[in-house]
This record gives sequence, C-alpha cells and structure tokens, in this order.
Amino acid sequence: MATKKNKRKIVVVEVPKPTTEVVTEKTYVTTEPEVEIRKPGTLAQALTEPAVAVVKPKSRVRRVVSRSRRSA
Repeated sequence: MATKKNKRKIVVVEVPKPTTEVVTEKTYVTTEPEVEIRKPGTLAQALTEPAVAVVKPKSRVRRVVSRSRRSA
C-alpha cells in the first residue's frame, strides 16, 4: 500500500484595517412668515365683520447627516 502525503494549501487572507466612522448631524431651523386669511364663520358675522389677514411664523426643521470613514 502506498502512502499518500497530505499537501496543505496556505491561504492568505487580508485582514481589513480598523476604521472609525464619523457621523455628523446638523440641524437647521428656518422660520418664515406665513399669511393666513381668517374669514368669519357664520353669515351674520360675514355681513358685519371683514376678513382678517394674520401673519404667523412657520418653522421648518431640516436635518443633515453626513458620514465619513477614517482609518484608525
């Protein structure tokens, strides 16, 4: 009986470098005026009271998230 030699293959595996993920979140708040016209609710009020324009502040919130990676 002939003996067989086991040949082992060497596999080279690349190990990734450690990285740091930087997450930056910025919040932008914008306030704009909004014009609303208020009309009387009933017919009697409509005949005696005029419509009134009201200026109300309206806020908008916008969030911006940026991600970047750095090698540690």
